[in-house]
Amino acid sequence: MALAGCHDDRAPVEAAERAAEPIVVPPGARLSGMAVAVSSVRADRAIDLGVVRAAMREAENAFLACLDPDGSTGVLALRISIETDGTVGDVSQQPTTTYGTDEARSCMERIVSAMRYPTAESRERFELDLSLEVRPRRDNE
Repeated sequence: MALAGCHDDRAPVEAAERAAEPIVVPPGARLSGMAVAVSSVRADRAIDLGVVRAAMREAENAFLACLDPDGSTGVLALRISIETDGTVGDVSQQPTTTYGTDEARSCMERIVSAMRYPTAESRERFELDLSLEVRPRRDNE
């Protein structure tokens, strides 16, 4: 799975390319006391949901750079269209979204849009529903 700062149609499948405008993660972002975790993930086609969860964990530092500075919590619920090559087509917020400002949500959407997902069993576009929970970090994390 590749993660880059911006969507680039020129990137070959499973290749990571440096974005023109990389997402800057402030030093100590992980120590901010906040966490961004997957609260649910569902797909209408065969996809390894564990791999999707792992990719979101890997992107957590980038998500933390998007958070509103007031320490607010909530859920960002997204519907993501995954193309046959694993790239993201459309990303739309769902009505159950309760987190943050438009700017924070848009930043997180850009990160999700730049990701590439494994689609071994899919030969057509499919939908992935993803909910990310923004909350205080727990002691065991």
